[in-house]
Amino acid sequence: MADFLEIKCLAKKEQDKILEEIKKKIEQKIKDGIFTEREVREIEHMKLHPLPDILDVQSVFEKMKI
Repeated sequence: MADFLEIKCLAKKEQDKILEEIKKKIEQKIKDGIFTEREVREIEHMKLHPLPDILDVQSVFEKMKI
C-alpha cells in the first residue's frame, strides 16, 4: 500500500506514525473479515473529492464583505 497521507502542518515523523496506525487498523479489519483485500484495493484507488460545503466557503465570505 502506497503512502496516502500528507498533513503539511505535521513533521514527517508524526505523519509516519499516523500512517502506521492506519495501516495496522486496516490490516486488523482484513484479519477480522470486515474488509477483503479486494475491497481495500478498490478503496485505495478511489479518488477523493472535497465536501460540497467546503467548495462553497469562498462564495459565503464574498457575500459578507462590507
